[in-house]
Amino acid sequence: MKKLLTIIPILLFLNIALRSEAQQLPRFSQYYFNEFLINPAIAGYDGRTIVNLSARKQWVGFSDNTPQTALVSAQTRLLKHPFDIRTKRSGQRIYEKRSEGRVGLGAIVYNDQNGAIHRTGAQFTYAYHIFVRDNQLSFGLTGNLFQYRISKEDAVLKNPDDPLNGVIGKSTLVPDAALGFNYMTPKWHVGFAATQLFQSNLKIGNNAEFQATDDLRLRRHYFILADYLFEPVSSTKWQIEPSTILNLNERMQVQADITLKAIYDRKYSFGLSARTTGDFIVLLGLRYKDYYFGYSFDYGLKGISSYSYGSHEITIAAKFGDTARRFRWLDRY
Repeated sequence: MKKLLTIIPILLFLNIALRSEAQQLPRFSQYYFNEFLINPAIAGYDGRTIVNLSARKQWVGFSDNTPQTALVSAQTRLLKHPFDIRTKRSGQRIYEKRSEGRVGLGAIVYNDQNGAIHRTGAQFTYAYHIFVRDNQLSFGLTGNLFQYRISKEDAVLKNPDDPLNGVIGKSTLVPDAALGFNYMTPKWHVGFAATQLFQSNLKIGNNAEFQATDDLRLRRHYFILADYLFEPVSSTKWQIEPSTILNLNERMQVQADITLKAIYDRKYSFGLSARTTGDFIVLLGLRYKDYYFGYSFDYGLKGISSYSYGSHEITIAAKFGDTARRFRWLDRY
């Protein structure tokens, strides 16, 4: 517990000292539930196949087209087999070791709506994992392609002669990429990810129309994620996990969450989060066999959030395949 009391003030200082004013990417309150959505290095980290469905709706009751995101993700690890049988030209059959199960693969299909801006796309991830004694060092690279569209139904311009009027209702395909690193031990992990690496221009319409949208450029975002898992000596069924995520963009705008979660018997979880935007989040989780259910409720004390009924996020996940022996310590909630 002394370590816990030392780490929490440090995380609080880092989060409160940095403020965020805007972001282009959807936020997830249950970031700890599926870090693969943020960091490509997580793909296949625990040796099992994981399918995850997530849906998020922000600022319920404020308007009909507030930010909302829905997605399906899948990830797996190409585990090794102890030996492979190979036949030489002479007909002799020999045994040889196969690959060491270091490759992880993943994919995400998503639809994100933020007001009149719609993004629908898919991304594919390759990850490589290296064991450093009992720890794991991972690298990941993601390719992303999405359709960017300004909805004609949702966009309303105050001035009918606005130059942007020519691009409303049109769309464009945007390529992008992300990379990530992750270092995991039996008790803690820390990860780093950089997204929207290409900083693509969102060119909509013809050249004349594009002049009006020349400042519509994706900005790089950088993420730092960390957590620590405690098991109090007084009770082996309880675990405590503080975690944090920091999001920094190219304009030096920062948003950060700090979360404290309690886990009972590896089946039930309860948590609270605080965000630098002034939001507070209640987190609930349930595990039944190989299925995981998560729910979060966000409520803000300032800005748009204070005029709404809060934000809601639901996550459902399934994990297939028994965790290989050397991955067993990674089987966390």
